[in-house]
Amino acid sequence: GEDKDGLVALQTVSILTGLPYTIILCFLCIALWRALAMELGDIDPYGPDFKYSVIDPFSTININLWAKSLKNIFIGPYTIYKTLFKMGQGNGNSIFIGIVAFVSWTLWIVLLIAEVSLDGAYAIAWTFYFAYVTCVTITRHVTRLHYNINGNPVEDFFCALFLYPCVLAQVECAQNASGVASLFPPPSGEEENAERWVHANKMAEMEAPEYENSRV
Repeated sequence: GEDKDGLVALQTVSILTGLPYTIILCFLCIALWRALAMELGDIDPYGPDFKYSVIDPFSTININLWAKSLKNIFIGPYTIYKTLFKMGQGNGNSIFIGIVAFVSWTLWIVLLIAEVSLDGAYAIAWTFYFAYVTCVTITRHVTRLHYNINGNPVEDFFCALFLYPCVLAQVECAQNASGVASLFPPPSGEEENAERWVHANKMAEMEAPEYENSRV
């Protein structure tokens, strides 16, 4: 009856109201973990980090970063393939994950549209979205390991879940060492400490297949 419909509407409004706070809490938990780990010395504040944050497309004026974020809304699977290949995952693995990402992203969009005439299609659509997010998570995780950037798979997953175009823009910029920077600027007189990981990253870049091909 009308009472039941009113209760359902109230429940829906409550869920929608709480969703943004849930997203914020997820990022706050990650930020708290990072702050505590840095305080305990588990994270080097002058160690490597992504040059661009996942929120930089919203908080900075950077046309190149905006363009990368916008294009990765649609061509994310290609960026996943290209990044994994440059991170040394091999052509076979990179192609496989890229195809899985493409199929998952495509079915997500198609099934959301199909919801217009097919009840319940949205549930399957979001299942494929989670599969796509998993591919993005793997890509960011592999990139972090390649440059020895601090983080964890949970952080990678939540970033990919809510801001996958920005995550893909971030890892696309980090396909070479120029897309990686120090977490914090080194204090005066300690610049040499910040250089210790730059050398390691340059060596990793030189070992990548693209570098070897360019030397031929």
